[in-house]
Amino acid sequence: MRKNYGFWSLSKHKMLMECEMKWALNYYIAKRGEFESKPPFLQLAWRLKHLNSLFLLFGDFIHQIIEEEVNTLMETGEVLSDTKIRGKLSDMLEQSFRKSKNDLDLWHKDPKATTMLYEIYYDGGLGDNTTQLIKQRIDKCVSGFVHSATINEIIVKGNVKIMEAEKFRSFYVDGVRVVLSADLIYHDQDNDVWGIVDWKTGKQAQDDVLQLALYSMYLEYTYGANLDIMVTNEYLENGTSKSYVIDKYETDNLRNLVQQSAKRMAELEENINLPDTEVMGVFHKTENKERCDKCNFKAICLEEQKDMHINNFLQGVGRKKGKRAVKERDIVMMREFVRSGMPVDERVIDFLEESPYETEDSHRSKVERMSEFMIGY
Repeated sequence: MRKNYGFWSLSKHKMLMECEMKWALNYYIAKRGEFESKPPFLQLAWRLKHLNSLFLLFGDFIHQIIEEEVNTLMETGEVLSDTKIRGKLSDMLEQSFRKSKNDLDLWHKDPKATTMLYEIYYDGGLGDNTTQLIKQRIDKCVSGFVHSATINEIIVKGNVKIMEAEKFRSFYVDGVRVVLSADLIYHDQDNDVWGIVDWKTGKQAQDDVLQLALYSMYLEYTYGANLDIMVTNEYLENGTSKSYVIDKYETDNLRNLVQQSAKRMAELEENINLPDTEVMGVFHKTENKERCDKCNFKAICLEEQKDMHINNFLQGVGRKKGKRAVKERDIVMMREFVRSGMPVDERVIDFLEESPYETEDSHRSKVERMSEFMIGY
């Protein structure tokens, strides 16, 4: 009997291990903010969920291009061109960069309508070092793909049939629905060998084999048990590949991981339906400050940044006039005045102690009241 779990994926599991709060925001809480009736912090969370880092976007784009090039190679036999692929990838990244620089207001209003880069939103630009790293990665990864063993030894020389590429699929592991997207699944028809390829744009990681084991389990579940399966990681940046035969020990470990992880997710999901004003308080935040600094949601998760970013968001969607806005430095200054003993109305103390963004109405009234008090100081 299948257990009542939501879907499980390796990326969802990895995010949970990284930070409960990030996991909850990304997969559940942020979705509430799609509606204008929700509090501003949730509306901003919905937008932050759709931020893309340049390096993740690079990975998405090169996977798209690889899928297209492999299909073209299989259908027409057209030789792969480093120059064409490099130019296409560079153009896609440049277009995304321009959208991020020019369409902040559009992104504030509808995050699905345009691209917003993490580096643009938080840092205001890429920086010379990031730009240089991306250029180097483009050259290395495109060359790694064109000269990869999968392309030159298997697809070009072999008699293979592409079974799946970059398609979201699901299957069940002991009652848990597992979602995945394999980069490439093929069948070597001469040797009756099934192959799974994962194109990697980064460095080798400890969980690479885990991901391949998951693909192998999916292949057996979908196409039949006891298949002769070869799984391969193609590390594009350094032009190397590593192949494995997944054994029972690895699949048993994976089954245990899926069960334990899904159980923990189910426990946490019991809190997902709490009211908007309470739901953020029940999930633990990571204590790893380096992870926090790289997180999409730091604008609403870190108290020292929250007011400023929500203020900017409300101005971006046209629901707050800049001249009436209470800036973060004003609130910090007023807090210091109060802590020093300055007598103020109790309502101002409440404002300083509470989040002013619980609801749209409370935000508007509190900011207007705070602005009135600030005029006198």
